[in-house]
Amino acid sequence: MHKRNPRFDPHERANATNAPGVSVPAKGDSSGSNSPVDPDATLIEFPQVSSDPEATLVDFDATQVDTTPPPRSPTPSPGSGPSRFQVSGPVLQSGDVLGGRYEILQLLGEGGMGAVYKAMDRELDRPVALKLIRPQLAANPSILARFKQELLLAQQVTHKNVVRIYDLGDADGVKFITMEFVEGEDLRGLIQEHRKFSPEDAVAIIQQVCRALEAAHGAGIIHRDLKPQNIMRDKTGRVLVMDFGLARTMQGDGMTQTGALVGTMEYMSPEQAMAKDLDQRSDLFSLGLILYELLTGETPFKAESAVASLIKRNQERAIPVSDHDGSIPRALSNIVSKCLERDPNLRYQTAADLMRDLEAWQGNRAAATLGFQPAVEPWGRTIHWPLLTGIATVLLLALAGYVFRGVLFSPSAKKTVAGPEVSLAILPFRNASGDPALDWLGPSLADMLSTDVGQSAHLRTISPERLHQVLSDLRIAPGTSIDPTTVARIAEFSNADTVVWGQYVRFGDQIRIDATLRDVKRNRQVPVKIEAAGEKEIPGSVDQLANLIRQNLSVSSDVLKELKASSFQPSSKSVTALRDYNQGVQLLRDGKNVEAIKALKGAVAEDPKFALAYSRLAEADSALGYDNDAEQASRKAVELGADLPLAEKYLIEASHARIIKDNKRR
Repeated sequence: MHKRNPRFDPHERANATNAPGVSVPAKGDSSGSNSPVDPDATLIEFPQVSSDPEATLVDFDATQVDTTPPPRSPTPSPGSGPSRFQVSGPVLQSGDVLGGRYEILQLLGEGGMGAVYKAMDRELDRPVALKLIRPQLAANPSILARFKQELLLAQQVTHKNVVRIYDLGDADGVKFITMEFVEGEDLRGLIQEHRKFSPEDAVAIIQQVCRALEAAHGAGIIHRDLKPQNIMRDKTGRVLVMDFGLARTMQGDGMTQTGALVGTMEYMSPEQAMAKDLDQRSDLFSLGLILYELLTGETPFKAESAVASLIKRNQERAIPVSDHDGSIPRALSNIVSKCLERDPNLRYQTAADLMRDLEAWQGNRAAATLGFQPAVEPWGRTIHWPLLTGIATVLLLALAGYVFRGVLFSPSAKKTVAGPEVSLAILPFRNASGDPALDWLGPSLADMLSTDVGQSAHLRTISPERLHQVLSDLRIAPGTSIDPTTVARIAEFSNADTVVWGQYVRFGDQIRIDATLRDVKRNRQVPVKIEAAGEKEIPGSVDQLANLIRQNLSVSSDVLKELKASSFQPSSKSVTALRDYNQGVQLLRDGKNVEAIKALKGAVAEDPKFALAYSRLAEADSALGYDNDAEQASRKAVELGADLPLAEKYLIEASHARIIKDNKRR
């Protein structure tokens, strides 16, 4: 048991104050009882009421209101301002030492839950953020128990873009939380400083927030109070999401009361404003509001009061950001608008879906990605870059044609002219067996076939990740029967001219796979089928099916040889390992990194020489910020992949290079 620190006696300090408590100061204000009201704060006037012991007051800057708020007083008495929290309890000062371990360095801010300080952890010699829990909350066993439960949930989210929770402590009669201290500035301060950001900078920030949400949602946790104040950017440019104090599991009931809105009203989703059940799509709406503000310097649902703003977002669509500023690309404006759809079914369904569209937008940028020195920037921005690029391309082609004219126009060159380019989409197969134990095989067949068909400059295979997004956008659920109309829509949205789909069924131990290849461009359809004697024979049967698909592609014989030479499957003879591997890949795709790690660890346990499984395991570890584990698994993959087919070997080496590069940035 710690001795009471003589420099800090909370009871003596509390008794020394004349007022029953101290009011909540804004960041940077003193903690005296007469702190001025922040002139930029939005204050809603409510009658003075006694504190509800069951109320959940967590996360400074968060707002909690009943769904039927009390009426605004029409004529407040002279000198009376809006009601503010009265926080009775200890106030720490610089130099105080809590529990003989945490030396207080400075006050960072205060709110409904209590004060937040920067402190030095003397045992570990590191700075921490230390958040006191108000005595009124800490004294209530039910509130404290629920708070501990949600703290445990927040600790499940381990990711480089999430502020880490260290511990819930109790010392000197005070309960507190310690968490990672971030040296930087929150987005609210950055927005006030810059007013608005360039599309490139805004997207770079939001991408990192997406990764944080992907990790949280993968652990089954939604934030529920995402806003600029809860997003920090440190001095290296790393963006972190903090204060999962309002977070709740998607399955659980959290720690909030029925019939209460918890969060910050300005950034609530429509369903949150209506106190409906929430899922991860609510966080994506809030993220869309933040991206809107970063791009325009404004929020889309301005109104005379916070409640009116909530009503407005349930009745109106947000004005597109490109209407505010014509320089914002239409494609990016559409992404923001999709985030802000009132109907959650029309929004992005996962953070991974939003990430893919943001990355696609980045990939399609042209001159916007070019950087100039200050001295040449005005000149550089006046150049017609698409025209200049076209001229340069023509000149390069002409030069290449002259240099290689002997090779290009020789008789032997004519023999190697390839056929027309083909874009191939291989859809997840449908489990028609009625056996849930075979559900894993549907997406696994598509993934294995996408590499087993082979690679060529004359064949563009749509990535499984892209198809996952297309199927989600078209609301085509797993197991849906595919008809010609659906095929046409998928081909249109994925820019594929050849689509493969099918189903599989079990007869005893035997598994039959029926597939259909449709050449949309030539209006040609070919049925193909194979049979596997059992699950152990599936890899060999997939090889046969890949060969049948290759033979029916509209490519030349030379391209067919190229495809055959570059084809590969994940190199494992263990069907159990392949099953775990493919399940892990699907979980990665869905942003469920914690579950993906479990599945991929199962794969390498079944087959310790499964190089590609180690590579994917490294990707999952890296996504969660487990840098040492990621490097170890990635190096193991490279070591095991030395003798693999070139295509698989290069895939592993590319992933390894990316992981090492990302780790060096942290």
